[in-house]
Amino acid sequence: MSIEPRFYHVEKQGPIVTWKFSNPPQNLASLETVDEFNQLLEEFENDPELCVGIITSATPGTFIQHFDVSTIEGWAEELDGTAGGGVVAGQTENEEPKTINEITSKPVICAINGPVEGGGCELALYCDFRFMSRDTFIGQSEIHAGFPPGYGIPRMLQLIGLGKTLELCMTGRRVYADEAERIGLVTRACNPDELETEVMQLALYLASKSPVALSLIKKITYGCCDLNLHDGLALNRDLFKKGIQSDYARMMMRLYLMAGQNADRLSKAFEEAGGDPDKVEKLLRT
Repeated sequence: MSIEPRFYHVEKQGPIVTWKFSNPPQNLASLETVDEFNQLLEEFENDPELCVGIITSATPGTFIQHFDVSTIEGWAEELDGTAGGGVVAGQTENEEPKTINEITSKPVICAINGPVEGGGCELALYCDFRFMSRDTFIGQSEIHAGFPPGYGIPRMLQLIGLGKTLELCMTGRRVYADEAERIGLVTRACNPDELETEVMQLALYLASKSPVALSLIKKITYGCCDLNLHDGLALNRDLFKKGIQSDYARMMMRLYLMAGQNADRLSKAFEEAGGDPDKVEKLLRT
């Protein structure tokens, strides 16, 4: 392994590699965790002995909470001060986002063993398979902070269609495993004590097949359904940048950070304050 990962525990079992995400205390995604995962994916792609990758959490009960809102707040400030050309969401103004299937032609399975929202949900969506424990949830929660998802809408549209994508992104509601499987958001819902076993069964099965055939199937499949993906990602990125600059989004990010990036605490404060942001801020300061 050419890099020494800070945010992932890497375990290899024959032709299968498992990356266990770990960024305590809240397991927030960041530019650093994304960049490191991309490097691990590149190593995986270039290792002839590895056939299947699994991304999960090192801490069951906490997967990827979401992308660190403090970074997004910083992007909003950066965009206020420039006419463009800066680095936002890890890309420069003219650089297209890279998806998992563009980095590796090998199968990648996401084992969702804890809550995953926002940027974590988007990472899961871009994996080839998603297995999810029945005791947890998935969702796009950005609407609560007043801006759209950063890059997940084009992929969600492919998976669950227009109606459900609008519903989940506009409400930000949490979707539990059985519903997620039913609507196609995840591949399979699993009992908590069976998640690891079921994921490994699929990984071993895939590893027994022709690597060339798997790679070609993946390239053909994404090539057919992604004909307009880059245009969609570019639009998603541009409107995300616009969204995080709104007054409401800036206020909500500030309050969310004051709440320690704890959605339940912020929701409770809004309930106690009758929805008044000024009262929410006073409650969070006490």
